[in-house]
Amino acid sequence: MSLSLPSDAQLDALREVANIGCGHAANALSRLMGGRKVDLSVPRVLLTAQADAAALLGGDAPVVAAWLGIRGELKGVMLTVLPHADSLALEALLLGSPSAPLEERDSVVAEVANIVASACLSALGRLTGWKLMPTVPTLRRTSARDVVDSALEQVPGAQGDTSRLVVLEARFQTASAPPVGGQLLLVLERDSSRALLARLGV
Repeated sequence: MSLSLPSDAQLDALREVANIGCGHAANALSRLMGGRKVDLSVPRVLLTAQADAAALLGGDAPVVAAWLGIRGELKGVMLTVLPHADSLALEALLLGSPSAPLEERDSVVAEVANIVASACLSALGRLTGWKLMPTVPTLRRTSARDVVDSALEQVPGAQGDTSRLVVLEARFQTASAPPVGGQLLLVLERDSSRALLARLGV
């Protein structure tokens, strides 16, 4: 049985849910940054094939990515992917130094990914009535293509399935710094995709 592609209305619903989650994540990040105002939004949601997703996230360019497994009624992974330069800017912003040890830089990026994923899954859970929880984040500094391939290997049957690669473009900004851009990638197992689309049946 094939899986129908999400409609534009369903993708818009996902974007609205992600924006609600990002609003809660922005508040948590603001506390992490000592009260500094943080804006975090998802201006658009795209449905892509595996190769196109890798290209959209940076292709062979270096990125910093953290992914978390999804537990509960949905099964899959959620990735936060930052271009190398944007990650450096975010790390310097949160740590107060562009030359902090790599371990500290990894830790702060993983914490940001955990905050964003937790908030988005919580918002999605409120919409669907499901309890959704992220696993501990795994962080890698590599190419976007490698990140996408590695993440898809963790989701049974995901490779080559164009209907489950949902990219949520994210934008992170504070009042005293230039914008930091990145993307969120949501990859669900087949049954989870069906269940979510049914819940978003608009």
